[in-house]
Amino acid sequence: MTARRRRLAWRGGAAAAALLALATGMAAAGSGAGRDDGVIEACRGKSGALRVPAPGKACRRGEQALRWSVRGPQGPAGPPGPVGPPGVDGVDGVDGVPGATGAQGPAGPAGATGATGPQGPAGPTGPAGPTGPAGPTGPAGEVESIDALSGAACVTGGTPGTVAVDVGADGAITLACVPEAPPAQAAALVLNEIDYDQVGADSGGFVELYNTGAGAADLTGLALVFVDGADGLEYLRRTLTGSLGPGEYLVVAVDAQNGAPDGVALLDTASGAFLDALSYEGAIPGLVEGTPLPVDVADSNTITGSLARIPNGSDTNDAATDWRFTTSVTPGTANVETAP
Repeated sequence: MTARRRRLAWRGGAAAAALLALATGMAAAGSGAGRDDGVIEACRGKSGALRVPAPGKACRRGEQALRWSVRGPQGPAGPPGPVGPPGVDGVDGVDGVPGATGAQGPAGPAGATGATGPQGPAGPTGPAGPTGPAGPTGPAGEVESIDALSGAACVTGGTPGTVAVDVGADGAITLACVPEAPPAQAAALVLNEIDYDQVGADSGGFVELYNTGAGAADLTGLALVFVDGADGLEYLRRTLTGSLGPGEYLVVAVDAQNGAPDGVALLDTASGAFLDALSYEGAIPGLVEGTPLPVDVADSNTITGSLARIPNGSDTNDAATDWRFTTSVTPGTANVETAP
Protein backbone atom coordinates (compact mmCIF):
# COMPACT_ATOMS: atom_id res chain seq x y z
CA MET A 1 0.00 0.00 0.00
CA THR A 2 2.79 2.41 0.91
CA ALA A 3 4.71 1.63 -2.27
CA ARG A 4 1.63 2.34 -4.41
CA ARG A 5 1.16 5.74 -2.81
CA ARG A 6 4.81 6.57 -3.41
CA ARG A 7 4.49 5.67 -7.07
CA LEU A 8 1.36 7.90 -7.38
CA ALA A 9 3.13 10.69 -5.58
CA TRP A 10 6.11 10.35 -7.86
CA ARG A 11 3.91 10.32 -10.87
CA GLY A 12 2.11 13.44 -9.65
CA GLY A 13 5.41 15.15 -8.96
CA ALA A 14 6.73 14.11 -12.33
CA ALA A 15 3.58 15.42 -14.00
CA ALA A 16 3.83 18.73 -12.20
CA ALA A 17 7.48 19.04 -13.12
CA ALA A 18 6.72 18.15 -16.73
CA LEU A 19 3.84 20.63 -16.80
CA LEU A 20 6.08 23.38 -15.41
CA ALA A 21 8.83 22.59 -17.89
CA LEU A 22 6.35 22.42 -20.73
CA ALA A 23 4.81 25.79 -19.84
CA THR A 24 8.25 27.36 -19.52
CA GLY A 25 9.52 25.90 -22.79
CA MET A 26 6.45 26.91 -24.73
CA ALA A 27 6.47 30.41 -23.41
CA ALA A 28 10.16 30.76 -24.35
CA ALA A 29 10.10 29.02 -27.72
CA GLY A 30 6.63 29.94 -28.92
CA SER A 31 5.80 26.33 -29.89
CA GLY A 32 2.66 25.33 -31.78
CA ALA A 33 0.88 24.61 -28.47
CA GLY A 34 0.86 28.34 -27.59
CA ARG A 35 -1.37 30.94 -29.32
CA ASP A 36 -0.97 34.66 -29.85
CA ASP A 37 -3.23 35.29 -26.87
CA GLY A 38 -0.83 33.32 -24.54
CA VAL A 39 -3.05 30.21 -24.17
CA ILE A 40 -1.33 26.78 -24.19
CA GLU A 41 -3.11 23.62 -25.31
CA ALA A 42 -1.91 20.06 -24.37
CA CYS A 43 -3.22 16.51 -23.85
CA ARG A 44 -2.91 14.54 -20.58
CA GLY A 45 -2.84 10.72 -20.73
CA LYS A 46 -4.13 8.22 -18.15
CA SER A 47 -0.67 8.04 -16.57
CA GLY A 48 -0.73 11.81 -15.98
CA ALA A 49 1.90 12.54 -18.60
CA LEU A 50 1.34 15.60 -20.83
CA ARG A 51 1.69 15.65 -24.58
CA VAL A 52 1.65 18.59 -26.95
CA PRO A 53 -0.15 17.67 -30.19
CA ALA A 54 1.01 18.90 -33.54
CA PRO A 55 -0.63 22.14 -34.76
CA GLY A 56 -4.19 21.48 -35.92
CA LYS A 57 -4.29 17.97 -34.28
CA ALA A 58 -6.75 16.93 -31.54
CA CYS A 59 -6.08 14.89 -28.39
CA ARG A 60 -6.18 11.08 -28.71
CA ARG A 61 -8.91 8.88 -27.33
CA GLY A 62 -8.50 8.53 -23.57
CA GLU A 63 -6.50 11.78 -23.30
CA GLN A 64 -7.80 14.86 -21.55
CA ALA A 65 -7.49 18.20 -23.34
CA LEU A 66 -5.95 20.95 -21.21
CA ARG A 67 -5.74 24.72 -21.83
CA TRP A 68 -4.02 27.34 -19.65
CA SER A 69 -2.67 30.86 -20.00
CA VAL A 70 0.99 31.68 -19.44
CA ARG A 71 0.08 35.29 -18.56
CA GLY A 72 -1.59 36.47 -15.42
CA PRO A 73 -4.43 39.00 -15.27
CA GLN A 74 -3.67 42.59 -16.28
CA GLY A 75 -2.78 44.83 -13.36
CA PRO A 76 -4.24 48.29 -12.70
CA ALA A 77 -2.98 51.29 -14.66
CA GLY A 78 -0.11 53.19 -13.02
CA PRO A 79 -0.33 56.89 -12.05
CA PRO A 80 0.26 59.48 -14.82
CA GLY A 81 3.74 60.94 -15.10
CA PRO A 82 4.57 64.60 -14.47
CA VAL A 83 3.87 67.24 -17.14
CA GLY A 84 6.91 68.00 -19.25
CA PRO A 85 8.37 71.51 -19.68
CA PRO A 86 6.98 73.87 -22.36
CA GLY A 87 8.32 73.38 -25.88
CA VAL A 88 10.37 75.83 -27.94
CA ASP A 89 8.60 77.87 -30.69
CA GLY A 90 11.74 78.23 -32.84
CA VAL A 91 11.71 82.09 -32.75
CA ASP A 92 11.81 83.49 -29.25
CA GLY A 93 13.26 80.51 -27.42
CA VAL A 94 11.40 78.90 -24.61
CA ASP A 95 7.80 80.07 -24.32
CA GLY A 96 6.86 81.66 -21.06
CA VAL A 97 4.18 80.31 -18.83
CA PRO A 98 0.82 81.79 -19.90
CA GLY A 99 -0.72 84.17 -17.40
CA ALA A 100 -4.08 83.68 -15.78
CA THR A 101 -7.19 84.78 -17.70
CA GLY A 102 -8.25 88.27 -16.71
CA ALA A 103 -11.70 89.14 -15.40
CA GLN A 104 -14.41 89.81 -17.99
CA GLY A 105 -14.92 93.50 -18.67
CA PRO A 106 -18.28 95.25 -18.35
CA ALA A 107 -20.79 94.94 -21.22
CA GLY A 108 -20.64 97.75 -23.76
CA PRO A 109 -23.59 100.01 -24.53
CA ALA A 110 -26.34 98.68 -26.83
CA GLY A 111 -25.93 99.55 -30.50
CA ALA A 112 -28.38 101.63 -32.48
CA THR A 113 -31.52 99.88 -33.75
CA GLY A 114 -31.18 98.80 -37.37
CA ALA A 115 -33.55 99.82 -40.13
CA THR A 116 -36.84 97.95 -40.41
CA GLY A 117 -36.66 95.14 -42.95
CA PRO A 118 -39.10 94.81 -45.84
CA GLN A 119 -42.53 93.48 -45.04
CA GLY A 120 -42.94 89.77 -45.67
CA PRO A 121 -45.63 88.36 -47.96
CA ALA A 122 -49.16 88.11 -46.65
CA GLY A 123 -50.04 84.80 -45.06
CA PRO A 124 -52.73 82.54 -46.46
CA THR A 125 -56.34 83.53 -45.93
CA GLY A 126 -57.83 81.85 -42.91
CA PRO A 127 -60.90 79.67 -43.11
CA ALA A 128 -64.30 81.37 -43.35
CA GLY A 129 -66.09 81.79 -40.07
CA PRO A 130 -69.45 80.19 -39.36
CA THR A 131 -72.58 81.73 -40.87
CA GLY A 132 -74.19 84.16 -38.54
CA PRO A 133 -77.78 83.85 -37.39
CA ALA A 134 -80.53 85.02 -39.73
CA GLY A 135 -81.79 88.53 -39.09
CA PRO A 136 -85.36 89.28 -38.23
CA THR A 137 -87.95 89.26 -40.97
CA GLY A 138 -88.56 92.73 -42.33
CA PRO A 139 -91.97 94.31 -42.59
CA ALA A 140 -94.22 93.25 -45.43
CA GLY A 141 -93.95 95.42 -48.50
CA GLU A 142 -96.82 97.41 -49.81
CA VAL A 143 -97.97 97.53 -53.42
CA GLU A 144 -99.48 100.83 -54.42
CA SER A 145 -101.27 99.26 -57.38
CA ILE A 146 -101.62 95.96 -59.21
CA ASP A 147 -99.90 97.48 -62.20
CA ALA A 148 -96.78 98.01 -60.05
CA LEU A 149 -96.31 94.22 -59.94
CA SER A 150 -95.76 94.10 -63.71
CA GLY A 151 -92.11 93.30 -64.45
CA ALA A 152 -91.27 92.22 -60.90
CA ALA A 153 -88.88 89.29 -60.59
CA CYS A 154 -90.36 85.86 -60.05
CA VAL A 155 -89.45 82.16 -60.40
CA THR A 156 -91.52 79.49 -62.09
CA GLY A 157 -90.45 75.84 -62.15
CA GLY A 158 -86.96 76.86 -61.06
CA THR A 159 -86.61 79.24 -64.02
CA PRO A 160 -86.36 82.99 -63.34
CA GLY A 161 -88.86 85.27 -65.00
CA THR A 162 -90.94 88.43 -64.61
CA VAL A 163 -94.53 89.02 -63.47
CA ALA A 164 -97.13 89.78 -66.15
CA VAL A 165 -100.42 91.43 -65.06
CA ASP A 166 -103.62 90.92 -67.08
CA VAL A 167 -106.82 92.78 -66.14
CA GLY A 168 -109.92 91.35 -67.80
CA ALA A 169 -112.97 93.30 -69.03
CA ASP A 170 -114.86 92.14 -65.96
CA GLY A 171 -112.09 93.47 -63.70
CA ALA A 172 -110.59 90.02 -62.95
CA ILE A 173 -106.85 90.24 -62.42
CA THR A 174 -104.53 87.46 -63.60
CA LEU A 175 -100.87 87.29 -62.54
CA ALA A 176 -98.43 85.09 -64.46
CA CYS A 177 -94.68 84.46 -64.13
CA VAL A 178 -93.26 84.59 -67.63
CA PRO A 179 -89.88 82.76 -67.92
CA GLU A 180 -87.00 84.76 -69.32
CA ALA A 181 -85.99 83.91 -72.87
CA PRO A 182 -82.79 81.80 -72.96
CA PRO A 183 -79.72 83.64 -74.23
CA ALA A 184 -78.98 83.28 -77.92
CA GLN A 185 -76.50 80.52 -78.72
CA ALA A 186 -73.30 81.65 -80.39
CA ALA A 187 -72.35 80.57 -83.89
CA ALA A 188 -68.78 79.66 -84.87
CA LEU A 189 -67.88 79.55 -88.56
CA VAL A 190 -64.66 77.99 -89.85
CA LEU A 191 -63.08 77.31 -93.22
CA ASN A 192 -63.34 73.51 -93.11
CA GLU A 193 -62.12 72.15 -96.46
CA ILE A 194 -60.63 73.47 -99.71
CA ASP A 195 -59.89 71.73 -103.03
CA TYR A 196 -57.83 74.17 -105.12
CA ASP A 197 -55.82 71.75 -107.30
CA GLN A 198 -57.23 68.85 -109.30
CA VAL A 199 -55.68 66.09 -111.37
CA GLY A 200 -55.32 67.33 -114.96
CA ALA A 201 -57.13 70.57 -115.85
CA ASP A 202 -58.31 72.45 -112.76
CA SER A 203 -62.11 72.41 -112.44
CA GLY A 204 -64.66 71.56 -109.78
CA GLY A 205 -62.78 73.31 -106.98
CA PHE A 206 -64.60 74.46 -103.82
CA VAL A 207 -64.32 75.97 -100.34
CA GLU A 208 -66.43 74.49 -97.53
CA LEU A 209 -67.65 76.42 -94.45
CA TYR A 210 -68.82 74.65 -91.28
CA ASN A 211 -70.78 76.03 -88.30
CA THR A 212 -69.22 74.47 -85.19
CA GLY A 213 -71.33 76.59 -82.80
CA ALA A 214 -74.65 75.92 -81.06
CA GLY A 215 -76.62 78.70 -82.79
CA ALA A 216 -77.43 79.68 -86.35
CA ALA A 217 -74.91 81.86 -88.17
CA ASP A 218 -76.07 84.88 -90.17
CA LEU A 219 -74.03 84.99 -93.37
CA THR A 220 -75.20 88.47 -94.36
CA GLY A 221 -72.20 90.79 -94.66
CA LEU A 222 -69.69 87.94 -94.89
CA ALA A 223 -67.49 87.13 -97.89
CA LEU A 224 -64.80 84.69 -98.98
CA VAL A 225 -61.70 86.64 -100.02
CA PHE A 226 -58.93 84.99 -102.07
CA VAL A 227 -55.39 86.44 -101.86
CA ASP A 228 -52.48 86.06 -104.27
CA GLY A 229 -49.28 85.40 -102.30
CA ALA A 230 -47.09 86.95 -104.99
CA ASP A 231 -48.26 90.49 -104.14
CA GLY A 232 -50.54 89.98 -101.11
CA LEU A 233 -53.55 91.40 -102.98
CA GLU A 234 -57.11 90.13 -103.28
CA TYR A 235 -57.79 88.53 -106.66
CA LEU A 236 -61.30 87.11 -106.10
CA ARG A 237 -64.30 87.58 -103.73
CA ARG A 238 -67.48 85.56 -103.12
CA THR A 239 -70.25 87.33 -101.19
CA LEU A 240 -72.33 85.14 -98.85
CA THR A 241 -76.03 85.39 -97.94
CA GLY A 242 -78.60 83.51 -95.87
CA SER A 243 -77.81 81.64 -92.67
CA LEU A 244 -76.08 78.44 -91.63
CA GLY A 245 -77.50 76.32 -88.81
CA PRO A 246 -75.39 74.64 -86.13
CA GLY A 247 -73.55 71.60 -87.48
CA GLU A 248 -74.36 72.53 -91.11
CA TYR A 249 -72.02 72.93 -94.09
CA LEU A 250 -71.93 75.49 -96.91
CA VAL A 251 -70.04 74.58 -100.09
CA VAL A 252 -68.97 77.49 -102.33
CA ALA A 253 -67.92 76.43 -105.83
CA VAL A 254 -64.72 78.27 -106.76
CA ASP A 255 -61.45 77.42 -108.48
CA ALA A 256 -58.87 79.06 -106.23
CA GLN A 257 -55.29 79.67 -107.35
CA ASN A 258 -52.66 77.01 -106.63
CA GLY A 259 -49.60 79.23 -106.51
CA ALA A 260 -46.93 79.17 -103.82
CA PRO A 261 -48.18 80.73 -101.68
CA ASP A 262 -51.89 81.59 -101.97
CA GLY A 263 -54.62 82.00 -99.36
CA VAL A 264 -58.28 82.45 -98.50
CA ALA A 265 -60.06 84.26 -95.66
CA LEU A 266 -63.61 84.56 -94.28
CA LEU A 267 -64.15 88.33 -94.04
CA ASP A 268 -66.69 90.32 -91.99
CA THR A 269 -67.17 93.20 -94.43
CA ALA A 270 -68.77 95.44 -91.78
CA SER A 271 -65.84 95.34 -89.34
CA GLY A 272 -63.07 94.36 -91.78
CA ALA A 273 -62.03 91.49 -89.48
CA PHE A 274 -61.03 88.03 -90.65
CA LEU A 275 -63.20 85.39 -88.93
CA ASP A 276 -60.95 82.60 -90.25
CA ALA A 277 -58.05 82.28 -92.70
CA LEU A 278 -55.73 79.78 -94.37
CA SER A 279 -52.43 80.31 -96.17
CA TYR A 280 -51.27 77.28 -98.19
CA GLU A 281 -47.96 76.34 -99.89
CA GLY A 282 -46.25 79.12 -97.95
CA ALA A 283 -47.05 81.84 -95.42
CA ILE A 284 -48.93 85.05 -96.31
CA PRO A 285 -48.80 87.67 -93.53
CA GLY A 286 -52.23 88.09 -91.93
CA LEU A 287 -53.54 84.74 -93.16
CA VAL A 288 -51.59 82.44 -90.80
CA GLU A 289 -53.08 81.04 -87.60
CA GLY A 290 -50.36 79.98 -85.14
CA THR A 291 -47.73 77.81 -86.86
CA PRO A 292 -47.78 78.07 -90.67
CA LEU A 293 -48.93 75.03 -92.62
CA PRO A 294 -45.81 73.16 -93.83
CA VAL A 295 -45.16 73.67 -97.55
CA ASP A 296 -45.35 69.91 -98.25
CA VAL A 297 -48.91 69.76 -96.81
CA ALA A 298 -50.63 70.84 -100.02
CA ASP A 299 -53.32 69.87 -102.51
CA SER A 300 -52.04 67.70 -105.37
CA ASN A 301 -52.43 67.69 -109.15
CA THR A 302 -51.40 64.02 -109.37
CA ILE A 303 -53.49 62.57 -106.52
CA THR A 304 -57.18 63.32 -105.95
CA GLY A 305 -57.59 64.99 -102.57
CA SER A 306 -58.11 68.21 -100.62
CA LEU A 307 -56.88 70.18 -97.63
CA ALA A 308 -59.21 69.60 -94.66
CA ARG A 309 -59.49 70.18 -90.91
CA ILE A 310 -58.75 66.86 -89.19
CA PRO A 311 -60.62 66.01 -86.99
CA ASN A 312 -63.61 67.58 -88.71
CA GLY A 313 -64.14 71.21 -87.60
CA SER A 314 -61.12 71.18 -85.25
CA ASP A 315 -59.86 74.74 -84.67
CA THR A 316 -56.96 75.17 -82.22
CA ASN A 317 -55.84 78.39 -83.97
CA ASP A 318 -52.72 76.57 -85.19
CA ALA A 319 -52.71 75.79 -88.93
CA ALA A 320 -49.99 73.11 -88.73
CA THR A 321 -52.07 71.22 -86.14
CA ASP A 322 -55.54 71.57 -87.67
CA TRP A 323 -55.01 71.00 -91.43
CA ARG A 324 -54.09 67.80 -93.32
CA PHE A 325 -54.02 66.61 -96.94
CA THR A 326 -56.53 63.79 -97.37
CA THR A 327 -57.46 61.69 -100.40
CA SER A 328 -61.09 61.66 -99.22
CA VAL A 329 -62.78 64.70 -100.77
CA THR A 330 -65.99 65.35 -98.75
CA PRO A 331 -67.80 68.59 -99.79
CA GLY A 332 -70.86 69.11 -97.58
CA THR A 333 -70.06 66.24 -95.17
CA ALA A 334 -67.67 65.54 -92.29
CA ASN A 335 -63.96 65.37 -93.16
CA VAL A 336 -62.17 62.00 -93.14
CA GLU A 337 -58.39 61.58 -93.03
CA THR A 338 -57.10 59.16 -95.65
CA ALA A 339 -53.37 59.08 -96.29
CA PRO A 340 -52.17 59.03 -99.93
